[in-house]
Amino acid sequence: MKEKRFNIDIVLKKTKRWDFKELLIQKNIIYFEWFVELNEDVSIISVDVNIDELEELYNFIFEKLSESRIVLPNGTRFQAKLPFDFIKTKLTK
Repeated sequence: MKEKRFNIDIVLKKTKRWDFKELLIQKNIIYFEWFVELNEDVSIISVDVNIDELEELYNFIFEKLSESRIVLPNGTRFQAKLPFDFIKTKLTK
C-alpha cells in the first residue's frame, strides 16, 4: 500500500531558513523554495512528506523556528506552537 504524503508549505524568515534547508538535505527531502516579492523578509519552502517526516520537521520548527507558519494542504495556517497531534488530526480528517 502506498503511504500517504502531504504537500506542506512553511513560511519562514529568510535569515532563519538555512538550518531548516540543511535538515531537509540531511533527510533527503526534496523541497522547493519560493520568495515573496512584496515581502523581502519571508520565503516559503514547500515539501512533500509522509506523516513521520512531517513530525520530525515540525519538532525542529517547534524548537528552533516557532515564529514560522505552517500551511496545510487544505489551507489551514498556524504557528508551530501547538502539539503535533493537533496537526495530525487536521491532516487525517
